[in-house]
Amino acid sequence: MDQSSLPIIEALQQHAESLPDSFHVPGHKNGTVQPAYARDILSAARYDQTELPGLDDLHDPRGVIASAQKLTAEVYGSRSAFFLIGGSTAGNLIMILAALQEGDVVLVQRDIHKSIINGLRLVKAQPVFLDPEYDAASGLSLGLNVHEVQKAFYSYPKAAGLIVNRPGYYGWTSPLRAVIEEAKHHGAVVLADEAHGAHFPAGDVFPDSALSLGADLVVHSAHKTLPALTMTGFLHVGGAGTISPAQVQEAAAMVESSSPSYLLLASLDAARKYLYELMRTEDAVLQKQLEQTKHAVLQAGALEERIPPEHIRTDPLKIVARAPQGYTGWALQRYLEEEQVFTELADEKHVVFFLSFEPLSTNTLQRIERGAARLRRENPSLYSGSGVRSFPPMGMQQMPADWYQAGRGETQTKALRAVEQEQAAIDIIPYPPGIPLFLKGEILTGKRLNVLLERLEQGGDVQGVWRGENGQWLTSIVKRKET
Repeated sequence: MDQSSLPIIEALQQHAESLPDSFHVPGHKNGTVQPAYARDILSAARYDQTELPGLDDLHDPRGVIASAQKLTAEVYGSRSAFFLIGGSTAGNLIMILAALQEGDVVLVQRDIHKSIINGLRLVKAQPVFLDPEYDAASGLSLGLNVHEVQKAFYSYPKAAGLIVNRPGYYGWTSPLRAVIEEAKHHGAVVLADEAHGAHFPAGDVFPDSALSLGADLVVHSAHKTLPALTMTGFLHVGGAGTISPAQVQEAAAMVESSSPSYLLLASLDAARKYLYELMRTEDAVLQKQLEQTKHAVLQAGALEERIPPEHIRTDPLKIVARAPQGYTGWALQRYLEEEQVFTELADEKHVVFFLSFEPLSTNTLQRIERGAARLRRENPSLYSGSGVRSFPPMGMQQMPADWYQAGRGETQTKALRAVEQEQAAIDIIPYPPGIPLFLKGEILTGKRLNVLLERLEQGGDVQGVWRGENGQWLTSIVKRKET
């Protein structure tokens, strides 16, 4: 196929150039009806179209959308590729609806995004959570170990699927081939949330994609690492044909809008071509450029990179910078933000810089330098931390048969420091990265509760927790029945 073409973009341009009269949605009428106060923001509205002749239909693609998706499948080496206009969240829901049925036992990597949890609730599957390995020095996840997966299939030989998250926000990528082969040996489908790996096919400088290793369905968030608009992604059908493209198309129609944004679709068309052009760039050129950028960022902030164990590959687009001794990552992040430098993620010990394929300006590096220097100059080095892992291991954990109904009963609000042994009525999720610390229905106790309290005290953001009028942290619990 002609990878230099842009089927959706070219069709939108041709339509706009014909100066059409619009008696259809959307209400801005090809961008001609716009309030003056929003004109600059909505400048691309002339390309914000609907399913007109020549522009195809995302839920029944036969024209330019079908062509753009086929070009994407060719680039990634998948059997079929689907454009997502609800981000990888929609992709995760779609792949679960397409692959699993009510009552299916499915093995799930526990440090998984909340959208996977919600997909399992929708389909009423029965998850068995598996702990990933954790790095002793940093507390960061190293992904699933094949021995843990083998033990899980021994205990649950009829498990219908395995769901993995790789890579995470930190860009650390675990070996996955043996894990996928183990699942296939037991007849299970493999679903991979690879949201942060849309760029992996760009060259050998990046880790292998789960798609190339035999996963059946793989979700990529195009807007995270490629120049696509927010809420865009790809869902790939791979493997040996266990799941059909028709199943995915049907599930996608259930989850995604029936009025998809053509601006989002056009940006996916462009992102695919951008990736194709990266694939034609020599690995040595990409590697040198990214190494120079990483070195410049670390040097500007006088920061050290967190290096994972040898068997873990890192994504060169991400820098896991260690916070200076005596400071949290959240403190460093706040000082950088005051200099208008906004990072992807912070935790107790780290700040994650998310790079692009373009070099940084001198002005950007100077801002990083000022922010890090002000942190050290204006604040005493006092914080030592608890040393508790960001997500304490829980062991293999099978959820109750009715787990997806948890939190539907009568609830009450309670101070977080007084919830020991109470039942959570809401998911409690550090965000980012969006990995639930407690699920609805779980008992609030133990090391995880300590981690939650310390994160809040040090400035970390958490969904499912809010400040009360007296300044206390509150959450929602299941109200106990009177006896």
